[in-house]
Amino acid sequence: MKSLQHSLTPEFQFAGIQFPKYVYTLPQGPLQARIAHAKNSCTGGYYHAPKPQSGAHSGVGFYLADSTMPGLRWQWADDVYRDIGHTGWFCDEYQDNKIRGIVLRLPHGRGFLAGWSMGEHMASTIEGEIHADETEAALIADEHARRAADNERECQAQRRAEEEQAERESAEQDED
Repeated sequence: MKSLQHSLTPEFQFAGIQFPKYVYTLPQGPLQARIAHAKNSCTGGYYHAPKPQSGAHSGVGFYLADSTMPGLRWQWADDVYRDIGHTGWFCDEYQDNKIRGIVLRLPHGRGFLAGWSMGEHMASTIEGEIHADETEAALIADEHARRAADNERECQAQRRAEEEQAERESAEQDED
């Protein structure tokens, strides 16, 4: 079987490891579910490049309700705390896609984790900070979702501006 992995250009070295690097994952669940996931996967592996100098929390990425997600019970933040009053933040100019806060419950009453998701079987991130109160975790998860949606809209706007600039430059070159 041909490997879909390819070499990445090393960006930096931290603790003797070149980054970005391929992150190996071992899906959870019964063997049949793992085989089905491997056969029907529409994405490849994950590449990760933590930037220790950034100081910002980046969280752990996974696909929600997928065999690769942490084995924890989860709820939407707005279901945990109804006073949030909305079901996510729009992450595109067309208001088609939303990013929504999620709360994961740690086992044995050890607390809650806050994060965001684009929906079931979609990109999600969970932060490592443990919260004792479920409501607090829901509010923080909603804030994570808001920031992620804002960042996505800014990224899309920047990409569109770059594409428009490239088209203008291409048109100017064609005129010459």
